[in-house]
Amino acid sequence: MNLIESVFEISETLLYTEPMNVFLNEAGLDKLVKEMEKEGPTPFNIPRVKDAATGVLIELVASSINYCYWYGNSSVRPNQAHSGMMYSLVEEAFKDYKPQFLEFSHRINTLIDTLSLNRFPLLEERSRHLLELVSKDAPVFANDVVANYKDDFERLFQDLVTRFHGFSSDTFLKRASLFFIQLHRKYGWFGKEMKSIHVPADYQVPKILKHYNAVYYKSELDEKIKTGQLIPKHSLEECQIRAATVVASKMLQEETGWTVPNIDGWLWLRRKLPSHPFHLTITTDY
Repeated sequence: MNLIESVFEISETLLYTEPMNVFLNEAGLDKLVKEMEKEGPTPFNIPRVKDAATGVLIELVASSINYCYWYGNSSVRPNQAHSGMMYSLVEEAFKDYKPQFLEFSHRINTLIDTLSLNRFPLLEERSRHLLELVSKDAPVFANDVVANYKDDFERLFQDLVTRFHGFSSDTFLKRASLFFIQLHRKYGWFGKEMKSIHVPADYQVPKILKHYNAVYYKSELDEKIKTGQLIPKHSLEECQIRAATVVASKMLQEETGWTVPNIDGWLWLRRKLPSHPFHLTITTDY
């Protein structure tokens, strides 16, 4: 089974399921393509770890808990929690890491303590996902990625979602695609696959697509988002927001000829432009 192709198929199905709540705007997409081509790709700087196995491990750990930093409202971030802060805490936990017996487990437990002290939302879920990395021998998987990144992408992607169920619980496989995209940004790996992978569908990218009028929402859904009402996980409204993100981003990729990391980076790095909030869904998917 081609997992990436399945995400595109599921997205197309969900987007056009009645009642439709999210719509693509072809004129807006065309205008956005021109804007992106005019400005060019935006550099997405990410620290390169000299030891590749440790670098992969850091991305695996970070991707496993890269979700839901808000609490109660999109503007409320306990202790100013955000993805950048999370990455810094992961990097600090793995500073001078040595691949020795029980060392990975020790670093993960230290990270869980740090996330607890910093009061990250969904702490029980984050702890569970991190401990799964310990129980399923994440360092072994990291070494496998380093040894086989040149010619075994599909098998590595499948191994990620079958070994670590925290990644596979999301139908859109957001954190799974993000893991490989981050490795591409860090080491330049998987170049061919970065033309065909799906964009990590979160809450920031759809907000930017809406800002540029590439997508628009039914008025009832728009009002819920503007007033900070919760959009239930797995509801049709939530699924269609993410489905439109995947489909629209694929159209942008095809029109610009850019890689998916460049599409994702261009959009995500402009997340502070809109004045309107992102949609609120309590989930570990994004």
